[in-house]
Amino acid sequence: VFDNNYYLDLQNNETLFTSDQTLYSNSADTEDIVDSFASNQTVFFENFILGMLKMGQLDVLTGSEGEIRTNCSIANTDSSYYQQIIESIVGPEEQSQTSQST
Repeated sequence: VFDNNYYLDLQNNETLFTSDQTLYSNSADTEDIVDSFASNQTVFFENFILGMLKMGQLDVLTGSEGEIRTNCSIANTDSSYYQQIIESIVGPEEQSQTSQST
């Protein structure tokens, strides 16, 4: 069932990952959001919809335009290493076709 129980679990300190629990335990900003979503499933659904719409408007980089990051918040300094990993998975021909079609 897709619902707001995740946020109730955060309030009850019953999450699987420490990083998730931090949303509730270590920040007044996100604690208010967790409380709001936990107490009102409609508010959670409304915000989920808005978030999905925003993500759908992002320009996603594909093929050789993007990169797999070792740290999501920092661009890789040597993308050739990651390029080799991608090519070993999808093959250089398929990757170049993907980047040409986007």
